[in-house]
Amino acid sequence: MFDEVIEVINSCSTFLITSHARPDGDALGSELAIYHVLRGMGKDAVVYNQDKTPAVYEFLPGSKNIIHSLDSVNRFDAVFVLDCSDIERVGDEKDKIGSIKKIVNIDHHASVGTFSEILLVDSTASSTGEIIHRLLKNMGITITEDIATNIYTAIMTDTGSFRYSNTGIDTFRVAADLVEKGADSKYIAQNIYETKPVVQIRLMGKALDTLEFYEGGRVSSIYVTQEILRKEGALPEHTEGFVDIVRSIEGVEIAIFYYEASKNQFKISLRSKGTVDVEKIAGRLGGGGHVKASACRVEGDIKTVKGKVLGAIRTGCNAL
Repeated sequence: MFDEVIEVINSCSTFLITSHARPDGDALGSELAIYHVLRGMGKDAVVYNQDKTPAVYEFLPGSKNIIHSLDSVNRFDAVFVLDCSDIERVGDEKDKIGSIKKIVNIDHHASVGTFSEILLVDSTASSTGEIIHRLLKNMGITITEDIATNIYTAIMTDTGSFRYSNTGIDTFRVAADLVEKGADSKYIAQNIYETKPVVQIRLMGKALDTLEFYEGGRVSSIYVTQEILRKEGALPEHTEGFVDIVRSIEGVEIAIFYYEASKNQFKISLRSKGTVDVEKIAGRLGGGGHVKASACRVEGDIKTVKGKVLGAIRTGCNAL
């Protein structure tokens, strides 16, 4: 599984590294870990993301080198598409990125697409970061403090600080190795969880004003529209983690967060705390992800979108 990826790394000289739009901790940590590895090998590496790095992740080593506009890709021998189950998710430059001759897809989503022939995918892994750690071990790469910080961040954020069911024994072993290599767990946690701007807290309050319950309290949702964002002077990145607030409510088995990305275009985040497979629900709506955490996009106003999502839940969940 690792041999093809290692062959690409060894045989190519210039690399583009990218991930999904609105990058989270796993996307950014994974990208920057690969970036430091390739640079350390004397390779030419560039990290491109459509959207800017959320302020909470600006502490990550190498984050200031990420670019957000892409000209010609002719100079790149290969591209790493990380934490991204479908090439569409990289954003507006998907066709340009997809034209690069060698595409390496490293991911941990069960619903990974077929846009790349070179795959390093494990849906049982906690995160893309954990898979990259395995890759580096197979390559015999020395993990520096910068690499360790990025991978630790990737794993910590995608496991909800090692609380989610995707956290296994191997996850803790990897985390311990990264701390041993220089990742400062306290420093990383403080940067991510204890530096929230006031605007995010106020936005959270507005979102909680929309809190609703269904199916006897087993399903719950909140939403943020473009109008709410404008009124609060907030950015899309300030909604990160909102779905987990709903998930934490006693009795809730399915948590839903509706985010209006643009006029009547909603991104829906789904989380499961019980036995419900939300990947199947997201799949009914054209999305995907994991059993416990998935996402999809639905068109319409908030009332219409709610109806479609709740309809998919009610017709597809025997557990409720």
